[in-house]
Order: sequence, then structure tokens, then C-alpha cells
Amino acid sequence: MNKTQILIALVIISIIGMSSAYLELFELVKDEPVVELEKPKIRDGEIRQYTKNKKLKTIVNYDNGIKHGTSYLYHDDGETVLLAMPYLKGKREGVSEKYYKTGKLYASTSYKDDKLHGIRKLYYSTGQLKAEINYGYGHPGIGTVEYLMDGTKKDKPKITYEKKGSIIWLDTSLPCDDQTFYIGKLIDDQFFNALDDNVRLLLAEKDKYYVDTQIHTPSYLKYQDIICACESKQGNPIILKERLY
Repeated sequence: MNKTQILIALVIISIIGMSSAYLELFELVKDEPVVELEKPKIRDGEIRQYTKNKKLKTIVNYDNGIKHGTSYLYHDDGETVLLAMPYLKGKREGVSEKYYKTGKLYASTSYKDDKLHGIRKLYYSTGQLKAEINYGYGHPGIGTVEYLMDGTKKDKPKITYEKKGSIIWLDTSLPCDDQTFYIGKLIDDQFFNALDDNVRLLLAEKDKYYVDTQIHTPSYLKYQDIICACESKQGNPIILKERLY
């Protein structure tokens, strides 16, 4: 047997050995029992959670893994409800209620299709109505009303303006934080969304907004509203609109 024949024989033996090893490995894998991972349990019905001190923290109702029914969040005592939130097939739907530690109502908030929609009412710890805020489609609207602790309505701010030449300077009659002014139309003529295509931010100079009648002519302003979006001292959204002409 010459060198070439010897080399070929070694290669064949090597291949046979490798094939045998791979075959044994395949047999081992094939014979291993198949382990199926346990599927996570789907939450259904009432699920309760507790703090480390064994105080009740939450009660959440599920239907086939989806929040459905009223969920509850509790204060630190594990007895007084902090928040009661209604769900319909995973979405907030209906009126939620938030409470002070005393158990008195702090706020009732209306939801539709998981968005703020309707009147949100806030209360003082005495039980007296504090504010009513109008929401629609998740956006604040005109008509916010605030009350003093004796039940008296607070004065509502209004858009004020001062004309100098072709410029109309805009402001509000009462202090209103984070004022921004827009021109255009509100959703359903009452709800404000800064990203809506029907409103445009007006120009400002040193944080004071204005309308230039050389750009926005009086005839144009006859069918467009000046809109102010700001925040009250209580922290509630204030939406104002005014037709200048």
C-alpha cells in the first residue's frame, strides 16, 4: 500500500468515526423526553394583592386575562378605598371615584372608551364641591367652574385684548398660568387639542401673544376663534375662546 492509499484509508476511517459520533448524538437527542413549558395562568375573577404588612392593596377583577369590572386601590390602612376604577373589556368606562383618607370623596371622573369624557368633579375635604372640568375625547374643554370653600363660584377668566396699530395683544382678565394662544376651531366647538389640525399657535413676543391683522385680516377673524389654553391656580385646565370680530 503506497502513501496515497494509506492517506485515503485514514480519511475514510475519520469520516466513519465522525458519522458514528454524530449518529450517537442524534440518538441521544432523539431519546431525550420533550419537556413542555407550563403556560402562564390567565387571570380570571377577583385578584387581591397585599402589602408586606399584609394590608390589602388592590382588588382587580379580570375576565379571561382582561380587566373587567371595578378595580380598587386602597390607602395604607388596607381598608379605606383610595380609587375605584370601572373597566369594560380592558378599557376604563364609566365614573371613577377617588377618596381622601377620611373616606370622603375627592374626585369623580367620567371615562368613555378609556378616555376622559364628561364632567370631572373635585371636592374639598369638607365635602364641598371644588371644581367642575369638562372633558371630551381625552381633551379638556371650555366651561371649567371653580368654587370657594363656602360654595361661592370663583370668577371665570376671559380673553382680553388691546389693539395697537395692526397688532392685537392678547391676555386674560384673571391670572392664568402657562398661557398659550391659538387661532382656529375647537373640537365640537368646545374641546381643545394642541395637535389638532384646526388650531394653530399664534406668535408671541416676550411671552405675550398677539394677532397681526395684516396677516389675519378682519374678514378672516370673523369665522376663526382666538383660543387660550392655560391652568388655574388650583391646577385645573382652563380653555377659553373669543371671537374678535
